[in-house]
Amino acid sequence: MTTTRKRKDYPGCLDRHGNGYRWRVSVGGTRHVLTLRTSDRKEAVRFVRSKHVELETDAERDAEGMPGQVTMKALFDQFELEVMPTLSPGGQRSYADSLLPLRIYFVDEGTNQRVDQVKPKHVHGYLTWRRAHRLDGHEGIVSARTQAKDRSVLHTIFDLAETLGYRDGNPVRHTKKIKSDDRTPVILSAKQYEQLLEACGDREMLKFYVLVLGETGMRSHSEALWLRWEDVDLEGGFVQVVSGRDGHRTKSGKTRWTPMTPRLAQAMKAHFARYRFVTYGNQPTPWLFHLTCARRSQPAGARIQSFYRSFKAAAKRAKLSPDFVQHDLRHRRVTTWLAEGQSPVLVKEAVGHANLATTMGYTHLVKEHLRPLASPPAMERDQGREQSA
Repeated sequence: MTTTRKRKDYPGCLDRHGNGYRWRVSVGGTRHVLTLRTSDRKEAVRFVRSKHVELETDAERDAEGMPGQVTMKALFDQFELEVMPTLSPGGQRSYADSLLPLRIYFVDEGTNQRVDQVKPKHVHGYLTWRRAHRLDGHEGIVSARTQAKDRSVLHTIFDLAETLGYRDGNPVRHTKKIKSDDRTPVILSAKQYEQLLEACGDREMLKFYVLVLGETGMRSHSEALWLRWEDVDLEGGFVQVVSGRDGHRTKSGKTRWTPMTPRLAQAMKAHFARYRFVTYGNQPTPWLFHLTCARRSQPAGARIQSFYRSFKAAAKRAKLSPDFVQHDLRHRRVTTWLAEGQSPVLVKEAVGHANLATTMGYTHLVKEHLRPLASPPAMERDQGREQSA
C-alpha cells in the first residue's frame, strides 16, 4: 500500500522548536534560520510565506547590485542632504515644514520601516493621522491645503527612492489626491497700493522693497532680497534676477531680465545715489537691500534677510486685508500687465514662470478681459437675434 505525502504549502523546513517553531530556508545561495515565537502552526506558515517573498526580493536586489535595507530615516536624511539645498529658500522652508510631521509619523512614533516595504496603506495612514495632528499648538484639524502639500512632498521623496533603486514604484501614486481650494490672492487696487507705500513712512529701505516687488513682480525672499548693485542696468532700464550665483538658486533656476517701470527706474537711481558708494567699516556692501546699522550678530552692510515684520506692520497701517502677504504684490504685477493687454509670453518671461499655462492661470483674477461680453454691440446683436426668432 502506497501513501501520498501531503505537499508543503510553505518554503523551506518548518519544525517544532520548544514552544514555537524553527524555520530553515535557503534563498539566493544564503541560508536563513529563524525562530518563531508562536505555537500556532497556521500563523507560523503565514509568516514564513510573507518572509520568503521579502527574502527573495532582497536577493534579487543584491544580484542586481541595488541597495537593500534603506530605512525611512535614512531616506529623509538623504533627501535633506542632497535635494533640499538645491531648492530656493522658500522651497526649503516649505519642505522642512512637511518633513517634520513625516519624521514624527514614520520614524519617531513609527517603526522606521524599510523604504521598500512602505505600501499605499501606510501613506493613507499618514494622511489620516496628519489630518488630526496640528504641530502649531492650535486646536482643530489640519487644512486640506496642508495635507495636499505633505502628500506632494512625500511623493517627491519616494520619487528619489525609486530613482536611486531603493524600491520599485511610488506608493503615493496609488493614494487619492487631496482636493483643496487654492488660496485667493489679495489684489490691491491702485489706491491701496499707494496706501501701502505711504504706510512705509520714513523707512526708505522698506518702501523701496515694496516698490521693487510691486513694479517687477519678483519673488520676495528668493529674488528681490538677493539683488546686488551689479544686477541693475540703470541705463537700459532692466534688473537681472540671477540664479546659481554663490550657490543661491531661485525657484525657477533660471537667470532672467526684468524691465523697470519709469517709477521704479526713478526710485532705483535715487537708491543708487544714496547707498551705492556708502561704506560700512570701510567696506562697501554688494547688496541693494542691506542693514544701514548693526543689529545683534549682523554688521552694518549685511544683506537684509526679511522684511516680514515691518511689511506686516505697514500693511496693517494701510488697513489692508489681514490675508494680504508680500507675494500678493507679484500677483498684482502679473494681473495688472494682463489687464493692460500685455503679451502673456512677455509677462511669463519677465516674472520667470516655468510655463505659459502658469501665466494664463492669472486671467481668472483679471476682470477687464470679460468686459467685451457686455459691450453695447454684443448686447444689440443678441437682442436682434431674439427679435428675429
